Amino acid sequence: MSIFQIALDHLKRRKIKTTFLMVGLLIGVATVVALMSIIQAMRLELGNELDKFGPNIVITPRFQGQEMYYGNSLVTNVAFDVRPLTESDLIKIRSIPDRESINIISPKLVGSVTLNDRQALLVGVENKNEFTMKPWFTLQAMVGVAPGDEMTDLALLDLPDNGLILGVNVAKSYDAMVGDTMSLNGQDFIVIGILEEFGSEEDGLVYANLPVVQKLLDRDGIYSMIEVAGFCNFCPIEDMASQMTSILPNGSVTALRQAALVREETIDRFATFGYIFSVVALLVAILFVVITMLSSVNERTHEIGIFRAIGFKRFHIIQLIILEAIIVSLFAGIIGFVAGNGIAKIAGPYLAQMQVTIPWNTALILPAMALSVVLAVLSSLYPALKAASLDPMEAFRSI
Repeated sequence: MSIFQIALDHLKRRKIKTTFLMVGLLIGVATVVALMSIIQAMRLELGNELDKFGPNIVITPRFQGQEMYYGNSLVTNVAFDVRPLTESDLIKIRSIPDRESINIISPKLVGSVTLNDRQALLVGVENKNEFTMKPWFTLQAMVGVAPGDEMTDLALLDLPDNGLILGVNVAKSYDAMVGDTMSLNGQDFIVIGILEEFGSEEDGLVYANLPVVQKLLDRDGIYSMIEVAGFCNFCPIEDMASQMTSILPNGSVTALRQAALVREETIDRFATFGYIFSVVALLVAILFVVITMLSSVNERTHEIGIFRAIGFKRFHIIQLIILEAIIVSLFAGIIGFVAGNGIAKIAGPYLAQMQVTIPWNTALILPAMALSVVLAVLSSLYPALKAASLDPMEAFRSI
């Protein structure tokens, strides 16, 4: 009879001890799987929310300037040696080493114009890129859509060359409505839509197609700024910003992460707690298994003594005890993986304190089984050594 068969027969005969051994391993594995699944889901959710914040990197023209004070009052703020952003800079941005992490590049031109004999601030944008990057931009009114009906996605809106989108404050100031014709630097434009109120500077802006604005301002191929959004679940924002800085001598590159810092710190704190709790759970599991294995060894003193008496070496006894633990650990790893994922799906949103969807993390099944085996081997070493050190005559003296 092989050692494997002996180990299997013993596990079948001592079902209670086998169950206790499996429970100990299962607790450790399920705890680690659950916490790792929750932490990973939280980080993915953070990445998805970062996408909603809009641009991650803002590039503006580099310039030198000087502020002149008289007493404590700012008299003038002079900018000189301004180096504008151009179309060639867009090509350079798309050539950085981490270009695969770039999701959207949205250039824009901002300038002062005459709107119906009054000054207004006009923003030229590439419609699809700008409003895909900023999905919170919604319309309260639009040509061809009845009041109260759902507004069309701005990223899908076909903004004509003579079309304008007004911020809500601009619309109120001019008493403008969708379909109205307005004069922009002496040219007629039609109000295609009016934005919802955001309570920010967007409320006072007028939007039009970028090429049209460049022509109106006589700045063909020139941009006031370039905004870049990355695939934020995995995008190395700081590295991307550094790479852009090195290839854009005429641009000032700023990485924007402030919007997510609080949530990111919360996740980091939860992750630290998760790692500490996992270590504690693993130590408890190891202790549980060691106690169970020692109890099993004490109950098998006669059996082990007989094995030694009929020729089993100490190595064979150690191999037998560890093999029993490994067999149980494989089943405990699978059950622990299933239980851990189930716990994560049920308890995850409450522990994370955020709306997070936790999928079945199939990538953890092999690590869960490996962790279970490692725990089993470490926990069974001392009981195995103790069993191997038993005197063969002990069994016969006890009969």
